[in-house]
Amino acid sequence: MNGRARPEIPVIAFHALGLDRHSFEPLRRCLQDGRRLVAFDLLGHGSNGDRASECLEDHVDYATERILRAADGPVHLLGHSFGGVVAALACQRIRSDGHDVISLALLATPSSGGKLYADRSDALLLNGVEPFKQSTLARWFGETPPPQWRSNIEYASKSLSSLSATAIASAWRALATFGDFSSVTSQPGAMCIAAADDLSTPPSAMSAIVDAMSENAIGSGPALKTLPKGGHLFPLTMAPDVARMLEAHWGAVEGEALLKAGGRA
Repeated sequence: MNGRARPEIPVIAFHALGLDRHSFEPLRRCLQDGRRLVAFDLLGHGSNGDRASECLEDHVDYATERILRAADGPVHLLGHSFGGVVAALACQRIRSDGHDVISLALLATPSSGGKLYADRSDALLLNGVEPFKQSTLARWFGETPPPQWRSNIEYASKSLSSLSATAIASAWRALATFGDFSSVTSQPGAMCIAAADDLSTPPSAMSAIVDAMSENAIGSGPALKTLPKGGHLFPLTMAPDVARMLEAHWGAVEGEALLKAGGRA
């Protein structure tokens, strides 16, 4: 661990559409620096299953409230897939209000919204959850996933089955209304992680986020890291590798923040 790292700074995490806060358990177990990771269920998911919303602003409002309740000081934000969009927008709002976000890490996050997601919502409501679940699992893990991913697939399947069609469709519609990352100002400490075999959000999507955010960067733009494998749910399937990447990144940005603070003393 970087000698200047401050593991007392918590990580606030938001999960992918169709999962819940427990999707971060593999990553939490792999953290080695004693850092606290706090994950929340998005609207329409897990403990918030009865609070679905088609309004992206509602999701951002909820995430912002959760972040501010969980930490009264600096935080790291982490978002996976739809949770990455929500985390980035909440980060923008929190920082504009003067709160200290040390870093923002986006994992397998779509670079924009649009008709694709509205069409998925319509198809889900027309055909039901089961066909949606099967196509989603194939997109997340591939047609022939390796045997060691079995527990991750079982968890994802159970999570998808626990959600109502209305809740999933509402989240898809909320994502559909997202523009892109060109309006999101990149802060020092932003990082994107992709997996080369991700069929849902390929590395090109993460590259588009980096390019868009770099246009509004404060200092250097976001860093981009690409894992050789892991599928869309690489925070679960490749949890040890993701944990090492994140811990190195958090330690580095915390060290830079301490150096800057020392320079202003």
